[in-house]
Amino acid sequence: MRNNDDKYMEIYGCTHADLVSMMNTPMKYRNEHFMLAMSILSDAQEAIAHNEKNMARQFINRAKFVMREWHLDI
Repeated sequence: MRNNDDKYMEIYGCTHADLVSMMNTPMKYRNEHFMLAMSILSDAQEAIAHNEKNMARQFINRAKFVMREWHLDI
């Protein structure tokens, strides 16, 4: 059985602690998490442009994580 870090690395390309750290970065503006998700989606577009499909998938999953967690906070 795989541990959680392995699952997170496969799904997101980083650990759960990395995702939480990213989300806990001080946000100056009310919609900062929205802008973080948009930035991550831009990274996904760049990965697609370079034919890095797995990396793009992981960026998209990170953006979904941000949107899901942000939604739970409001």
